[in-house]
Amino acid sequence: MPPELETIHLDPSGLEARCYRSGAGQPLLFLHHLAGLVGWQPSLEKLSERFDVIAPYQPGWGPAKDDLTTVDNGLDLVLFNLDLLAALGVERANVAGIGVGAWIAAELAALAPQRVNRLVLVNPLGIWREEQPGEDPFAQAPGRGSAVLFANPDRREELLMAGRSRIDVFVEEQLNLRAGAKFLWPIPDTGIECRLRRIKAPTLIVTGGKDRVVPRYYGELWRSAIAGSKLIDVPEAGHVFDLEQPEEFARLVTGFVLG
Repeated sequence: MPPELETIHLDPSGLEARCYRSGAGQPLLFLHHLAGLVGWQPSLEKLSERFDVIAPYQPGWGPAKDDLTTVDNGLDLVLFNLDLLAALGVERANVAGIGVGAWIAAELAALAPQRVNRLVLVNPLGIWREEQPGEDPFAQAPGRGSAVLFANPDRREELLMAGRSRIDVFVEEQLNLRAGAKFLWPIPDTGIECRLRRIKAPTLIVTGGKDRVVPRYYGELWRSAIAGSKLIDVPEAGHVFDLEQPEEFARLVTGFVLG
């Protein structure tokens, strides 16, 4: 049975975190991409077979859509996640993030290295080069807001819309993109590049060969900036690797964290 979504009070900020938690083993903090979480999705269920999985909605996404005004920048997002770990009594965790979540994960590992055991960054946003811009996720056709995130855009129907009102999905997509735009628009350069040298945790960087938002070109930039990091390319993966290939995503994370 999937876990219920919990609401957890955070000190000293006074914010509320909406969070799933399930499984046993080493703590694993999962930080989602621009599309947010699709509930307790299959990738999280698979990871919970080996880990104590902690999966919060970041402020501004999903049921936390009204919390966007509580954060101004990446530092606020890092503090939000550190406060969540503290509220759960987790001193150190493995951290896996995708897209915008990978950026937050990298910031967390750079600013609070004592709190991160191992780090997995999938299709990370935060570094930008004019010659390799990627597609703009905030400039998509109405009604197809998240299609660009998928290796196979047709799977958006199956993975995001099955059994749901199309209008509800369209509105949710726009609200999620609004949250991402607060931190990444108009140019998704967050300044993280100069802080990556601070990361001490063993790090795996994963690029998706079919990610149109973050070209695989960026993988080598992240690898060269994080000492000792490892880079893997998944040729058939799009930006939302965890949704389209949940078992392969969980296998890569598990293998690196426990290997």
